[in-house]
Amino acid sequence: MPAPATSTEQIRALIQQGQMETARLLLDQALSLTPHDPEQRFLRGMLHVIAQRNLQALEDFDVALQVAPHVPPLLFNRGLVFFRMERMEQALADFELLSHLEPASADTWTNIGLIHARSGRPQAALENLQRAERLRPGDPVILRGIANALRETGQLQAAADVHQRVMSATPNDPAALTDYALCLLAQGDIQRADTLYQRVLQFDPGDQTALAGLYMTGKELGDHARVEQLMDYNHLLDSDDALADAMIDLSALRELTLAHEDLIWEPAGRSTSRGRQSPMLDLSHDPELRRFEQLLLKAVQSRMRALNAAARLSNHPWMRGHPPRWRLQSWITVLDQGGHQAPHIHPAGWLSGVFYVDAGQPTTPAAGNLLFGHPQEGLPFQSPDLEHRLVPGSGTLVTFPSYFFHNTVAYQGPSPRISIAFDVIPVR
Repeated sequence: MPAPATSTEQIRALIQQGQMETARLLLDQALSLTPHDPEQRFLRGMLHVIAQRNLQALEDFDVALQVAPHVPPLLFNRGLVFFRMERMEQALADFELLSHLEPASADTWTNIGLIHARSGRPQAALENLQRAERLRPGDPVILRGIANALRETGQLQAAADVHQRVMSATPNDPAALTDYALCLLAQGDIQRADTLYQRVLQFDPGDQTALAGLYMTGKELGDHARVEQLMDYNHLLDSDDALADAMIDLSALRELTLAHEDLIWEPAGRSTSRGRQSPMLDLSHDPELRRFEQLLLKAVQSRMRALNAAARLSNHPWMRGHPPRWRLQSWITVLDQGGHQAPHIHPAGWLSGVFYVDAGQPTTPAAGNLLFGHPQEGLPFQSPDLEHRLVPGSGTLVTFPSYFFHNTVAYQGPSPRISIAFDVIPVR
């Protein structure tokens, strides 16, 4: 028998009041009676989205869309979940269907553009974002996407002009400033880029993109003291076998990671080539993964205490952004024959790291090595990089500041190289 109309109204009121768990319990009860009610499935799906329960959200949205296949809010939010889970083609399919249902929606065209950008299709990104901007002129988010797509397609001066429009609208937006700085770097305007990175850190000391930028500009400007301070490998980089010594079952962990159902081959927008990677992990479903998460948490807490206690680092620019509250997020990377990662940073983190479940069986001394200090490719730099090389072993835990550029030498070996990477995410 259908649930009373007031039931859904009551649930919506609870959600508006912030009583999410009470609302979810009522939805569970209601859906046990009417499991295909699209509105209630949608509401519970949105609660799962808020709690970052992506798979549960997808399940609810899928059921609702079977009953109501062309409801725009259902398609829009399922597309966002697909995007969050890095299932880009499925996200694109939802938003393209939406573009036919609601062709005047700037948000739909913006998301189509961002999906193309994330998937390495800058020309398609540019065309869709320009369509969004015609529907919503002057929107800074859309303009930022357009400027970045222009840079990716080699139209540097046009990109710089759009970045200046964005800065006029949002002069203190760190992401807008660092995007513009990257465009200036591509143009070879090192000094102006350096000024922008310095400006960002004045009001956001924890901005990892700006710290990485200062390494690049410092290198090109010949500021050796700055470069050596930012890339102080002896004190900022740590590698040990503490987790392996805690008697982690590496064989069990290896089986669990290789069998993970969400591993994606060369996921869009990631640095991995010739390998698989998962979205952000939920480690709570398996006892071995839960135990690993607890041990990893203790190791990270210990490392952060050591960094705080280091007198040498008391005035380090990175330590000014030390987060008083934080959470961990992690993901799996599996590199197969020829697998490697391009130089990148982790802009959402503060401290990052990687645990080597299985370093594989490299056939050469360099295969699968972890390199630090090489900026992203395609920038017109002249000065040498301050490189550091690390040879990983199974059971090794490595931690480093999230602004450290890092990449891997292509792995060659008869068995896969398996790691669990993680970030310490500041909680605002």
